[in-house]
Amino acid sequence: MKGIFKLLFKVVVLISALPSLVLAANNNPNIEIINYSKIPTATLVKWTEVGGSKFSDWQADTLGVIWELGQLKSEGRTDVFPFNKHHLTLSPEEMKALISGIKTWIMKSECNEDPYRAEENKWGFKDIENWVKGGADVATAPDPCYDRRMVLMGRTPQQDEKTVQQIWLHELYHAHSNYLTNYCVNSNDSERDRDDIFNKHDSQRWFGEGTAEYFAFMVKAEMNGVKEPISTMLKDAHSKIQREGTDLFSNMAGNSAVALRLLMERGKIPNLEKDVLSAAVFHNCDWPDMWNRENSVEVNFVLENWFRIENKGGIWGFSDAALR
Repeated sequence: MKGIFKLLFKVVVLISALPSLVLAANNNPNIEIINYSKIPTATLVKWTEVGGSKFSDWQADTLGVIWELGQLKSEGRTDVFPFNKHHLTLSPEEMKALISGIKTWIMKSECNEDPYRAEENKWGFKDIENWVKGGADVATAPDPCYDRRMVLMGRTPQQDEKTVQQIWLHELYHAHSNYLTNYCVNSNDSERDRDDIFNKHDSQRWFGEGTAEYFAFMVKAEMNGVKEPISTMLKDAHSKIQREGTDLFSNMAGNSAVALRLLMERGKIPNLEKDVLSAAVFHNCDWPDMWNRENSVEVNFVLENWFRIENKGGIWGFSDAALR
């Protein structure tokens, strides 16, 4: 119980000091952390702070939640439980406090005044509670309200700090990409129309996952002083291609990030890297149309050629054929 008190005290002290951590942005969004992991809370805040400073429109408060998991218990994902199950390491008291903290934060969202969003948040919280209690190796970005976004992560024993940093920044990007799906749905539309919007966005998951992974890789590289981040990215991708082949979906986030890089280097879409890193590519609901390979010869080309990577004098890059 003594250890629990220390951890909770640490988090409360940090949150009470938030005014000094608030970044310049619309509406002065806050960062709050619920931390039951071995990574220092100040480190998690720093990742959030640096990542958030890249966004062109950061107007929502952020709650980061992370906890430690035990060893793998069982694999197998379902629609209800889309994560693997691990043994629990939290005590009943810790789990209760973690879940209560999440619920309180979600229920403070202003949009709970809207019946549709309130119902969404009710069931969204139930999912989170189920995942935490079930030992899910969850890594996701719930968005209970336009003014409240979350990074939610159960850390497995195999994930070192650099891996957690990559995942944290990836989910932070999803959280603050303003029009991924939820805010493109009109609650007054028919269920069929809402489903059509969800399906339209889901069909372009390569872009949603690729942008988040590219952002996470580049911000992480910057924070850790990586000198040749693109060469490092493409070297890693080439190694995975040798093992897993050239199917984009075999490692969708990583492979899609490489495809995005090829789009950037081909230079036919102005300001693409800037707009990806700032999340400006998600500032309206029409983004799935632009990145649909059926609508764009250029997008189709990179999705067919993203894997054409080679070593050029010690630096990894795309082949001339890919860049032509």
